[in-house]
Amino acid sequence: MDSVSSFFSANPAAFTLLAVFVVVMILFFILKKLVKLAVVVAFVILLAGGVYLFKDPGSVSVKVRQATEILKEGKDQIGETFSSLFEDTKSLGGKLTKVPGDLNKMLKTAEEDTEKEYKKK
Repeated sequence: MDSVSSFFSANPAAFTLLAVFVVVMILFFILKKLVKLAVVVAFVILLAGGVYLFKDPGSVSVKVRQATEILKEGKDQIGETFSSLFEDTKSLGGKLTKVPGDLNKMLKTAEEDTEKEYKKK
């Protein structure tokens, strides 16, 4: 173990290459699983669409239009929610930047009040 650590300490480029290789391999295996998942999900969606087509071929186009409209409305609602969330976060961030200054003012006035009370006694 000491020989391995001494080799990598003597050759930092080899250690960097090994680290990059390990990260690339991990990402490859993760993405490989994600691609398989995407293929399975696409297959399930196409299978569900085929079931709807065989059940009632005449109304499939109407159902597809309705589903598309629902998805568009949902997308718009999510967009509005995120935009309001962004605006709220932005306004909260502006308020948070003012807090340290206000806190310092309050501490200074408290210190001045304490000094006044101390001088009275």
